[in-house]
Amino acid sequence: MSLKINKFFISLFVFLTWSFTLSAASLPEGFPKCSNSDVNKTNFCPMSVKLGHKIFLVDFTSKWEGPQVEWVKGRIFGDTLIADTPPYHKISFLKIDDEPPHTQKFVYSKCRFKTGIKSGKFPGDQVNKKCEGIDNIKKIYSQWEKQINSIQAGFFESTDAKQSLIYEYIVHLLRETSSDFGGDYKERELVIVSDLMQFSKRVNFFKHCKSAAMKLKPKKKQVADKCGTFAQLLKKEKSFANYMKATKPTSEMVKNLKVKVLFINHSYEHGEDLYVTLEKLWIDLFNFMGIDNVEIVPQIDYKL
Repeated sequence: MSLKINKFFISLFVFLTWSFTLSAASLPEGFPKCSNSDVNKTNFCPMSVKLGHKIFLVDFTSKWEGPQVEWVKGRIFGDTLIADTPPYHKISFLKIDDEPPHTQKFVYSKCRFKTGIKSGKFPGDQVNKKCEGIDNIKKIYSQWEKQINSIQAGFFESTDAKQSLIYEYIVHLLRETSSDFGGDYKERELVIVSDLMQFSKRVNFFKHCKSAAMKLKPKKKQVADKCGTFAQLLKKEKSFANYMKATKPTSEMVKNLKVKVLFINHSYEHGEDLYVTLEKLWIDLFNFMGIDNVEIVPQIDYKL
């Protein structure tokens, strides 16, 4: 009888140890155990660890139409934001407009609070009953959700701009410590929402994205219709090549970085087939920067 009891307790100990280990292994190292003691009440972020940071860089330098707003809204706000972002990962929204990047401020920059609901995808959403109450967690989550909804309500205001500093904004986020987007985060994702038509004094894709046939037309009738390759641009424009080399991020700046592009189709402004060559141009540009984890999601043109 004693031997059977001993075997029972040994089996129970092994099972509990295995269960605890499995549970702990499903959460990142340093994940907040208790929201009351381990989470900053101001920005909902962990006090002792940087789990992840997702920045939404949204280009408002071209006027958006209704279908474009709805397409983007469904991918950067609402249920998608919760489903794609683990709890206690920082979420930041930054607009690209006519202002230089160093003068621009985040519209919002706080961590995604846990929902309190058991999730197969994000175990950290579940309430820790040892030190957290479900009512309190849901109350704090509701406060966080209201903040996000408030940001969404006034977010989609676009304007025509004289320049489109997409590349400059990307480099600024990677280089400047004020962005809080460094490699000390275990996960980093930059979500770029743009038509990718870069236009600045140093990097002018309008000039580079015109076919030979387009250049034969009067200047006022010329529009971007086809981009040359990144290699051609480096070879043809020495000032551009020098600028790229001078501003290229270091390997440390792009460490563990994922880039996702929500590619807005502005075919009513540009040539219908422009997006094919423009997408390739940017992929080569990202590769030059040392960023190889890139996903481009093109919007289906709503004006068929």
